[in-house]
Amino acid sequence: TVTINELKYGTGYGTSKKQAKSEAARETLEILIPDMKDKITGKDAKGASNGGGAAILSVFDEIKIEDPRVAEFCAKTTEPSPHAILLTCLQRNFGLGEVHINYEVNTMKHRKNEFTMTVGKHVATVVCKNKRDGKQRASQAILQILHPHIKTWGSLLRLYGNRSVKSYKEKKQEEQEITVLQSKAAINQPNYAILEK
Repeated sequence: TVTINELKYGTGYGTSKKQAKSEAARETLEILIPDMKDKITGKDAKGASNGGGAAILSVFDEIKIEDPRVAEFCAKTTEPSPHAILLTCLQRNFGLGEVHINYEVNTMKHRKNEFTMTVGKHVATVVCKNKRDGKQRASQAILQILHPHIKTWGSLLRLYGNRSVKSYKEKKQEEQEITVLQSKAAINQPNYAILEK
């Protein structure tokens, strides 16, 4: 697992430590520099299984994290909203019990609201039309603070979007399958079932 500023990025698995590190580095590069994806070799197998998902994420590679249209685009493409992405980020990196989110809305002139969100020691204030809009835009601002080296929404979706959840579920399922195979192993003999997997 590649960790930058205590935030987890790419995770790699392999038959050797070197192979796992290489896969983790490749995955991290894809997240941090989406343009490099075409130049990195070995991604053909994963790209074929995702199909249209990769095309949707490439559209988000053109959109900045704090773009006001992000929430609307996410709703149209069935990707998680900025607030849902923020919650997933906090859960995976800090645990839900440790971080509290506080919201504050102040009414301004001309039907505008000032929405302030506090997550731990990070504070974001945005001007918005309503509370729902403010919650999404403030979430985007907090995500930008937490990930200063990530510039596009596509990179965040690769980290915390629908595609990342599926791969997390698949990894858990693989771990359970290996656990079952371990229980069937004979003592003091190689476990050929695991070696073949």
